[in-house]
Amino acid sequence: MSNRMKRLFAILALVLISVIYWGCTEAPDVLVPATTSEVSLSPELLPSNMVGMHYELWAAKGTFNNTVIITEKVSLGKFAYDSYLKRFLELNGDVRAIGNRFVLDDDIYRFSKLFVSVEVDADPDISSPGPIMLIDDITVPSSSSVDLVFPLHGLIWEATARFNMETTSDSDRTAGDGYGLWFASYQRLVDSIRDTFSLDSFWLDSIYEQFPRDTVIVNMIGIDSIRDTVFTRIFGVDSFPQQAVRFFRLVQVDSAGAGDSILLTIPNFDYTVGSRITFDYDEFTQDSFALPDYTGYGWKYKGWVVSPYVSPTNVGSATFPAWRPNSLNDSIMPGIAGGLLTTGTFSRINAPDDGNPFKLSDRLPQFPGEDFLSFPSGWSGLVPNFNGNSGTVFISLEPTNFIHDTTNFPLIAFTADVPDAQFTITDDEVIITMDNRTQITSKTVGFPKIIVNIKTF
Repeated sequence: MSNRMKRLFAILALVLISVIYWGCTEAPDVLVPATTSEVSLSPELLPSNMVGMHYELWAAKGTFNNTVIITEKVSLGKFAYDSYLKRFLELNGDVRAIGNRFVLDDDIYRFSKLFVSVEVDADPDISSPGPIMLIDDITVPSSSSVDLVFPLHGLIWEATARFNMETTSDSDRTAGDGYGLWFASYQRLVDSIRDTFSLDSFWLDSIYEQFPRDTVIVNMIGIDSIRDTVFTRIFGVDSFPQQAVRFFRLVQVDSAGAGDSILLTIPNFDYTVGSRITFDYDEFTQDSFALPDYTGYGWKYKGWVVSPYVSPTNVGSATFPAWRPNSLNDSIMPGIAGGLLTTGTFSRINAPDDGNPFKLSDRLPQFPGEDFLSFPSGWSGLVPNFNGNSGTVFISLEPTNFIHDTTNFPLIAFTADVPDAQFTITDDEVIITMDNRTQITSKTVGFPKIIVNIKTF
């Protein structure tokens, strides 16, 4: 072979080697868009879907903070789930042929979020997600795992819930204690001021010395006036009969919107100049309960009490969470198989809930709760039962599209045993701190989590 041919072969070999080398080293940096994505779900403590409802898996883009704004979305499929057998089901109850796998004919990495929503079977808008139950960022598995958890989970895990069992709507402190359920701390205070010819101004000065924050005064019998004018109209010696008004409410609100609710009772008036007027405070307060507002994600809180001494036939019955307290440990939620009654739904822990159907009057604290003094049909011997502990108080999270009104959605966030009768009734300042059940690190008790595996082709 001539030298010229040898040089030609050498050059060709060098070019070939260079092509192979650069091809191998450059390939990992070349991103080829995937045409198919496969998502596999491995649930932990995912509740079975409620009758008439199901789950749906979505990929989406948008803003997901306290306010949810979805700019692009695609459904990966609807499904039902059996938490006892741990099976993924079709909506008709059949076992899903591809089990826990969901296929998307697109590159899932075009989206930023993966989430599971709660839907009703008679879905009024199949193109839009219902309340978002479990959510996480879509990330490359090698950089971080994708674990779907309840929205703002870090906040609710740090939150606190407490309740007391005072009643106020009967206007009688000696009767009915133990028949109320208010998600707030409570204490009774007694004070007095001296009556004078200038009752209006003297009273105002005394009130604002004790309650220096922005204070709104709401009359409990329908007089529509606030702040200074309320006292002129109610306590003016010449303008309004003093004895006609006995109960009113003060609501203190700070700049963050949190506040205290004080129910003020003035049982007697003495018209002798220089006498003292005694008044009682039913003071309901909260100390950084800090429950997140889930309105943007489509959820509300709901308070409940369940008792084994009440038949569920005439009221309601509890829906077990996926951790099934009776089979796990009956002490976690005693009485869960008994009758169930709700205190109502609420979005903010520091504001009234959506209704008080069992009250006797509007003399109520401005926090979520209920006076169970006007009993519903079939309900008797509300907590506390005089034989001792009679059940469980709990707070659930409920999707706003929930179609059931006599049971809870099986996301139980806070629980506490109902105290015995003596412990509650003999102490005006009993406050029960509830157990936070929203942990996701436990596989036996807590909120659900779904571990996600993503493949693209």
